Amino acid sequence: MSPVRVGQRTVFGHRAAIVGATVGDLCEIGNGAILLPGSRLGSGCILGEGTLLPPGAGVKIIGDSHGPVRIGSRVQILENTVLHLLPDNELIIEDDAVIGPGAMIHGCPIGRGSIVEPGAIVCDGSVVGAESVVRAGACVKQRDRFGDRSILDGFPARLAGTLTDPPAMPGWALPLDAVAALRRVQR
Repeated sequence: MSPVRVGQRTVFGHRAAIVGATVGDLCEIGNGAILLPGSRLGSGCILGEGTLLPPGAGVKIIGDSHGPVRIGSRVQILENTVLHLLPDNELIIEDDAVIGPGAMIHGCPIGRGSIVEPGAIVCDGSVVGAESVVRAGACVKQRDRFGDRSILDGFPARLAGTLTDPPAMPGWALPLDAVAALRRVQR
């Protein structure tokens, strides 16, 4: 049985289930979120209601070269998102990424600062570059690769445009500076 480890200033919503997981400092775990044995969540992360972090070798913190899943700092994974752990692929969600409600992310990298809108699907073996947007309801099919600042839309997703600046934070997400504004308090 794995012990539960929780960092400083981390809060849990109603009916959150943490079973043998490790959670970093300054995290917010939403109502009904489930962290299964061996999962790990980095500092400053926000998990929305109903988010599931899978078991197994563990959800690893960005920078840890071992393990099939890595979630960076200040990542927001919102309501009813499912992260799929696949044996032959790594699931990497880099710093400052936002995964919208109802999204499904399979074993693949989601680049730093990218936004996956509500209901989007990113399939295994695909790559979404940094500061990209996967539009609501889009499906990035297996092994598709898109570069930085791509706008992806459609079913299957196609390159619908290219951003000249990082994507704007959607209204349904918490502003990035909200996490940075939290202060560590000595106990």
